[in-house]
Amino acid sequence: MNIPPSNHQKRLKVPRRFGQTQSGVPWPWLMLVMALHIGVGLFLSMFSPPFWVWPLAFAGTLIQALALAGPKALSAFKGIRILLLRFLTCLGVGLSVVALAIAVGFGGTADIDNIQFVQTGLTLFFVNLGVLVLTAGCSVLIAYVGDRMLANMGRIRSSLSVLSVCFLGLFVGGAFGLAIAS
Repeated sequence: MNIPPSNHQKRLKVPRRFGQTQSGVPWPWLMLVMALHIGVGLFLSMFSPPFWVWPLAFAGTLIQALALAGPKALSAFKGIRILLLRFLTCLGVGLSVVALAIAVGFGGTADIDNIQFVQTGLTLFFVNLGVLVLTAGCSVLIAYVGDRMLANMGRIRSSLSVLSVCFLGLFVGGAFGLAIAS
């Protein structure tokens, strides 16, 4: 005999982690992903690089978001599929690094007489180190957020959610960069 639950029965409350809603979307982490991609978009448009750096950055971001190669995501696969996902993530990160390095390389001065070798060398070193750190941060956060969303949303929905946040960040950053450059 099925007895329907009465309204007087207490429901069990499951404690939630900070920053996670009922749907399993880690909003603070997604906002950090967007903020880093706004920075990437700024760098891609602020120094007026060639147009073809944008498709490189979009392709790199697309590949990373579709691969979602975090530890939890990779635990569902075995053998060659793990290697394939890691390769895709490395390819995506490589495309993003190349796009950012080329875009940042267009910043600087045309006054060759005032260039000092040591100062310019240190500046180039720190700018390229910043590009690597920014790209690595984006990649690690994409994998981390994807892992957190994967349990509740599935692979396709997680990938598309992360991808849309990344693309929105790139577009907003690109718009701000164009506004600054003009």
